[in-house]
Amino acid sequence: MNSQNVIPDRIANALRQFPPFSMFEEDAVRNLARQAMVQVLTEDDAVWEQGDPPGDKVLFLARGRVEYFRNNELIDVRDVGDILGLSAQHEAEPYRVTARASEDSILYTLPWTQVREMINANDQARYYVRRHLFWGTRVGRSLPDPGLDDGSGQNLLEAHLKGSQTIKTRPPERLLCCPPDLPIRDAARMMTEKRLPSILITDDDRKPRGILTGSDLVKEVIVGDRSSERPVSDIMSGPVITVARNSSVAAAGLIMLRERIGQVCVTEDGTPDTAAIDVCTQKDMLAQSGRHPAGFIHEIRIANSPVRFREICDDIETMAHTYIEAGISGLLLGEICAELYDELLRKLIDLSLDEMNQKGLTLPEVSWTWIAIGSDGRREQVLRTDMDNGMIFAASGDKEQDQKNRTFFIDLAKRVIALFVEAGFARCQGGVMASNPNWCKTDEEWIAELKNPDLTADGEGLLRALILYDLRYVAGDKALSESVRQVVFESAGNNSAIKRHIAEMIVATPPPLNFRGKFVVEKKGGNEGDFDIKKRGLTPLRDAARLFALHYGLRKHHSTGGRWLELAETHPEKMEMAMLARQGYDLLLRIRTLTGITRHNSGRFVDPDRLTKLQRGYLVNVFDVQRMVQAAVRVEFGVDSRVS
Repeated sequence: MNSQNVIPDRIANALRQFPPFSMFEEDAVRNLARQAMVQVLTEDDAVWEQGDPPGDKVLFLARGRVEYFRNNELIDVRDVGDILGLSAQHEAEPYRVTARASEDSILYTLPWTQVREMINANDQARYYVRRHLFWGTRVGRSLPDPGLDDGSGQNLLEAHLKGSQTIKTRPPERLLCCPPDLPIRDAARMMTEKRLPSILITDDDRKPRGILTGSDLVKEVIVGDRSSERPVSDIMSGPVITVARNSSVAAAGLIMLRERIGQVCVTEDGTPDTAAIDVCTQKDMLAQSGRHPAGFIHEIRIANSPVRFREICDDIETMAHTYIEAGISGLLLGEICAELYDELLRKLIDLSLDEMNQKGLTLPEVSWTWIAIGSDGRREQVLRTDMDNGMIFAASGDKEQDQKNRTFFIDLAKRVIALFVEAGFARCQGGVMASNPNWCKTDEEWIAELKNPDLTADGEGLLRALILYDLRYVAGDKALSESVRQVVFESAGNNSAIKRHIAEMIVATPPPLNFRGKFVVEKKGGNEGDFDIKKRGLTPLRDAARLFALHYGLRKHHSTGGRWLELAETHPEKMEMAMLARQGYDLLLRIRTLTGITRHNSGRFVDPDRLTKLQRGYLVNVFDVQRMVQAAVRVEFGVDSRVS
């Protein structure tokens, strides 16, 4: 039955307990409550039927429990604090499920038009609702991922970092720019006269159309023999990456790091469609703030003491905490930290080689490369709770000489790893480090091992193979690591036994949810009451990405997210699954990272009672995606469903 609402204050108080209403001003929520209607349902009453039009309302579940059915099959449950009917209103389409009260319930009917206006006017609420819509929508529907690729995530990040300085632009008349038809020679002369590393190419309205750097001149004119009389439009780089004049230094630094560029163009609204105001380089960013990724790279390069390296790494983890709480993608944060820790590694190698040289220990005259493997190889390591690495050096043709070279490189690795430990990193408990002779081999030894048909005959061999599939170059001779990586894909990609082993592992790991939707937690030990997000959630999605990458020869990316993205791009029939898996993995990575930062450990075990209501809802849907991926693996690789 329905009755006119006469208790707006009580309704307002109930709404303010849950997002997104908790994100609005108190007066706005109270005004919304005045428009609400109270709906009382008894057990088994229908809220709506599948196919009904949504009208102009959404429902807030104030008491009780509502179950969703599709074609008479129970597919989801809604609890107190949930908003019902949001997806139908967002898509302006009939309800795709039947909603039925599973116990006596009270709902508040809210006018959708007013709720939508409130959400659209609040960045934080809009971001929350978009995340809710994405992960609250069941498998089989496609919505854009509301991450940092859209404005909402960036706005949230900006809001969280509002204490960071905004970019300080110079007067527009100091901006060095030229038209697209200016000869290259004249543009180079202007750069020389102003002693600037680049010149912005603009149209008649001063809108940025390209940028010419000193490296472009060297590559195209000096090395490439391009005529200096040609127009700058022939060799300029584009499109120009732009930011708004009120952007924070931290956000601009993130963009520069992500896009791997040395400068950004500042425009009035942050797009190339308005006039250019200034061009800011990494040096400009460093002069304004040292607490962003580019700033950390600069600090690493000038640091020389273990104490300073530890301070920098502490600051990096503080930055990671700030970013992850602000809603940044877990995959993007991993990319950022990988860039920083790679820079640290190269610095520590240089310091160790200098120290060895001073002691008369000379670097052998053979090619060598330091490789990252495991989570570090996938560019997913944010916390200093582990390290996985190895070394490859070129075989000399003389086994005795190879052993001497190995002794040198193991000595080098021990020094580097000792410095890593002083910087706060934990040694790998499994010994997966370049200081271990098992992980410091010649290229011929690595290739022979990878081609060995018995590599995966036991569990230890399979684990070693899986770790090697994430091999990534960090320092030294890149060609050496790429030659070994090529063998990884060739040998594993053509080995049906290895692929079947991996497939069986994937489908044998059920999600950490029982048939009642409750988390399956540890029953004893130090992690009693927690669930294993690594083993039960991350690992199946990670291994499935590895498996598809090996099977289809997808070598462009090292990260799990990148592998899913490449699968979506190259195999359209798997696009939906791949994109959902990527976004689900990203969410799991964020939760693990945040747990690790909060608990000062690896974040592997998560207390479900500490998760927010929205996070629990996200996880339920991510585990649906996991089941979808496992089903695809069963079909693709012929694994019997009884394995799981």
